[in-house]
Amino acid sequence: WVVLTVTTVGIFMATLDASIIVVGLPTVINELQTNLVVGVWIITIYRLMITILLVSIGRMADMYGRVRLYTYGFAVFTIGSLLSGLSLTAEQLLFFRLIQGVGAALLFVNSVAIVTDTFAGELGKGIGLNQVAINAGTITGFVLSGVLIQNFGWRSLFLVNVPVGVFGTYWARRR
Repeated sequence: WVVLTVTTVGIFMATLDASIIVVGLPTVINELQTNLVVGVWIITIYRLMITILLVSIGRMADMYGRVRLYTYGFAVFTIGSLLSGLSLTAEQLLFFRLIQGVGAALLFVNSVAIVTDTFAGELGKGIGLNQVAINAGTITGFVLSGVLIQNFGWRSLFLVNVPVGVFGTYWARRR
């Protein structure tokens, strides 16, 4: 169950970040003085990195260890979130979202694999709870986006991940 808490936090955070930018995109585009095409890439580059890296990361996890790569994923995602929140230009934000996407891919791929390895007798329950975290992250991202932008500005969309990511990196490494 401890393993499930670690994987659930990671997968929740990665899916939250995929949706949190959608509602806030007009504000981000306006603040960074860019256009809709670049704005769409701010969303797309994150998801594209996850998609492109799935198979490669799965193979690397088999070779180097799922838990190690999962922990690195938390760290990379957190660094990408911090840098995204500190972006001064749209180009910087695109690059830092790419880094976030790499971290999210490490979390996505290894989350399900770690749950599968751990929950041999209760696999359906473990994967089911992990999938609930995916849906909850997506829904929470849409809702939280408006609250954060109105109260703290667009940078908070990314900076909200930093304390959770630091804790998650620590928790994954420790457990």
